[in-house]
Amino acid sequence: MSVALAEIRSAAPLRYKVSDPFVADVIATVAAEFGLSEREMMVHSRDHRLWKPRMAAMYYARLLTSCSLPELGRVFGGRSHTTVLRAFRRCREMIDSDEVWAGRMDRLLVKLVEKIVAPKM
Repeated sequence: MSVALAEIRSAAPLRYKVSDPFVADVIATVAAEFGLSEREMMVHSRDHRLWKPRMAAMYYARLLTSCSLPELGRVFGGRSHTTVLRAFRRCREMIDSDEVWAGRMDRLLVKLVEKIVAPKM
């Protein structure tokens, strides 16, 4: 692990201020699935091991919440709404064309739906 990623992992957890609190659950679930911290999901990096999980989190945050694209862009590290839209479309394309990615996204969806149906008490 690089020094930069080690510093990111040791930082305090992120705080989300969005209209739909489930966005934080989406980010946490996707981060755990890919072995990342929530903070790593927000880093401005094109590193392959970071952008794919971030794209998956943007996809499910858009699909499963009532948040607007600009709001999701702010949550994901101050990105523009077009970045979120591009991630959503690209993720959909990958689901349609890559069976391994589709399987991983299906597993994530099951975990996320379980959180919606059986919330913490």
